[in-house]
Amino acid sequence: MISSPRPNQPVQIHYRRAVAPHMPLHGRVGTVVIPSRGRPRNHGVEVDGRLYVVLAGNLRKPPVM
Repeated sequence: MISSPRPNQPVQIHYRRAVAPHMPLHGRVGTVVIPSRGRPRNHGVEVDGRLYVVLAGNLRKPPVM
């Protein structure tokens, strides 16, 4: 889990096993555009040119290719 991402940091969006099949962003890799500094810890992540709001607990390091 990435607790405090930096702008332009690559991240992978990850949800727990029970809800992952219902989340279309699960497993997708994006870039942090707007990191949150206060509460709630929701970060702006750009995936395929679109900006999404993702909870801090759902961000992980992307896989190495």
